[in-house]
Formats: sequence, structure tokens, C-alpha cells
Amino acid sequence: MNVRLLPILALAALLMGCGRDSAPTLEPRTPLPATLAGVYAGELPCSNCAAIDATLWLRPDGRFFFRQQLRDDAATPPSAQDPPTTYGLGRWSWDERTAEAVLRGAGPERRLIVRDGQHLQLQVQSQIDHVLARDANAPTFGDNVTLDGESAVTQNGATFKECLTGLALRVADAGAYRELRRQHRRMNPRGKVALTTVEGHLVTTVKGATTSERLVVDRFITMKPGRGC
Repeated sequence: MNVRLLPILALAALLMGCGRDSAPTLEPRTPLPATLAGVYAGELPCSNCAAIDATLWLRPDGRFFFRQQLRDDAATPPSAQDPPTTYGLGRWSWDERTAEAVLRGAGPERRLIVRDGQHLQLQVQSQIDHVLARDANAPTFGDNVTLDGESAVTQNGATFKECLTGLALRVADAGAYRELRRQHRRMNPRGKVALTTVEGHLVTTVKGATTSERLVVDRFITMKPGRGC
């Protein structure tokens, strides 16, 4: 063999070895569990109350509603008012890299890991597990909540697009529907986009069918014509 070829062959072998060692490794991914969507409920620990009764509606359309109601302990004097209840709503997605469901809304994002097919665990800085169990018998979300969205009124009726979830809903002819139309005529006669705040709740004619959802406006709060979400 030609002596001059030896260094060249050695360099080629070295480069081939480096190429094998530096081959990119595929990052493990976990696909979205097919049965993840559903309603989950549980009792979460609380530092200044007996517990927090929590319910999470994880909808198949990528939206979520999260209700947390504080439960008074036995040492707290009884009150004429119901215990405080807070709501979170927005959109959720699946993180394949971390195998977590991610909730994004008005506040900081929340992450949940799937413990099994029936339980989700909130990722929080606590030594106590925050676990929610699937509740197949839970009703659809129908609580009265304050909503911000873009409302519009035409001859065919009224619509409302909620800002955090992006849900586009027809407004039912019930509750404060006539007041919403009156406020549009008074404040938004040109039919511009109007950022509107209302109290309302969702109704549906078929359980679990989001296509039949309507928004019942229980109380009109305010309207800002010319502004959107």
C-alpha cells in the first residue's frame, strides 16, 4: 500500500467514527391519550380552609373550565354567604415532550400529568399531591360566570365570542337578551366590534355536544364599541 495513503485513510476512519457518535438522538415523545378529555373532580389541600372542592372540565374541543370552591373548616363561624368560588377558563393542549396537559388562560399556565386513565395530578410546589379523578357522572359546565368577549347583534340574533377560550356562541333569547340588544342600539348603532362584559351561563340541548351550546346572558355589565379581545 502506498505509504502516503495511510494518513488519509486514518482521517477518513476518524471522521466516520465521529459521525456515528454525533448522530442525533430522537427525543422521546408521548402522544395525546385518546381518552384524556373529560370531567375531573377532587378535593385539593388548602392552607387557610378545610379544603378546596375542584372540578376541571377538559373539553375535547381544546377548551377548559376550572372551578375551585373553598370549603370552610369546623372552626370558622357560619356565614350567610356561600364560600368563595373562583373560575379559570381558557385553552388546553398536550405537551408531547413532558407528557403533560397544559392549561393556558388569564393567569399562569397550569400543568397536569396523567397518573393513569382515571386520574390527573396538578404540578404544584407542594409535598401533598393535588389529584383529580375522572367523574363520568358530572354535568356539563353551566355555572354563572363573568365573561369578556366580542358581541354582535344582527337581524338574525346576537353572537358572543369569549376572549380566553375563543368560543363563538349564539346568544339565547332568554335572560338579559333584550337588554344586550338595547345596549347595542344605544352604544353601538354602527355595528362595530364591541368588547362586552356579561354574566352568563352555557346551555345545551344535547349533553356533551358543543355544537348545540348557547350563551344565556343573565346580566349585562358593560360594552366598549370599537374594541375587541
